[in-house]
Amino acid sequence: MAPEDPAWGPALERAVAGEGVSVVAQPIVDVAGARVAGYELLSRFEGPPRATPDLWFEAARAHGLDGALTARTVGLMREVAATRPEGTFWTLNVEPHLLLSPEVSDLLLAPARLDEMVVELTEHVGYGEDPGLARVMAAIRSLGGSIAMDDAGTGYSGLTQMLAVRPDIVKVDRSLVSGLDRDPVRRAAVRLLGDLSGQMDAWLLAEGVETLAELAELAALGVPLVQGWAVGRPGPGWPDLDPVARAALLERGTRAGLGHYVFGLVRPAELRGWPQEDGPEDLRAGEVVVDDTGRPRRVVVADPGGGTHLAPALVVSPSSPPDDVLRRAMARAEEWRHAPVVCTDARGRVMGTIAVVALVDHVLEHGAGT
Repeated sequence: MAPEDPAWGPALERAVAGEGVSVVAQPIVDVAGARVAGYELLSRFEGPPRATPDLWFEAARAHGLDGALTARTVGLMREVAATRPEGTFWTLNVEPHLLLSPEVSDLLLAPARLDEMVVELTEHVGYGEDPGLARVMAAIRSLGGSIAMDDAGTGYSGLTQMLAVRPDIVKVDRSLVSGLDRDPVRRAAVRLLGDLSGQMDAWLLAEGVETLAELAELAALGVPLVQGWAVGRPGPGWPDLDPVARAALLERGTRAGLGHYVFGLVRPAELRGWPQEDGPEDLRAGEVVVDDTGRPRRVVVADPGGGTHLAPALVVSPSSPPDDVLRRAMARAEEWRHAPVVCTDARGRVMGTIAVVALVDHVLEHGAGT
């Protein structure tokens, strides 16, 4: 049935009222930890008609009900997300133009905090640098939420939009993941997206991972987060990491040892909020200064004369290769090159810091690529 078919009208009205609408969750896996770090929540429609969710939303757009249907699914997802396992984040898809719809944005911004919530924007919709959209995204972030760009590497002016949005998570499209274990060009494309994401302090998430060979190649490339049927299919409740995939990741981690990732170089760090009444002289070297959402913004560095200064936080994931992190650290302005690197988890929370001298020693001992 075509989206413009009048028969869609009654079905959409029922769905907007909440009839036959449900939510399933698909695991998002932390590669280095071989564990579920988060979940993408996906809508399902019983019908009639029997159709995939993308067709339901396409029909809703054709009938002027896309805002109402999105608001219904967002509200339901918020209720479901409240029951997710502790320590996990959750994501939901929203068409960028609908963030400007009060019926959608009011649901997203209503609560006091949005910690652990990630709003995925579909890249194939052209939204450019719309000031209204920028204000909504800033409001989401100010409440502790994050922004992801879906389908990265494909679609409408992808690179331009990525630079404009500066997403917290960049999702690699299935078209680049499929068969990358056999295609050096796809591997190079994923590596380039990883480099760009790293420069933006964003996490890279490869979606549509369907084989263990793809999973192994993504792990070798240092991609920190993956999603797809090879690691966990969508389902009701909160599905766990596929046991075969977990075994493969654990085996790889054992073979690679801690040398393959910076995780083994991370050391605890003291956190403090941005100075208000206290002046910079009260800061202690090694502290990580976080904003009111808990994300790292500065690190405190000791001066040769005994004082301190603030350096921008260079943020990396625990599964980043040490030589890549060292290269990024050395690419900073000269006065910041020896500032500690901040390691965060998939929710953007500080795990600790990595001393640049530890990176140098590690690369000298083990060589690049480990």
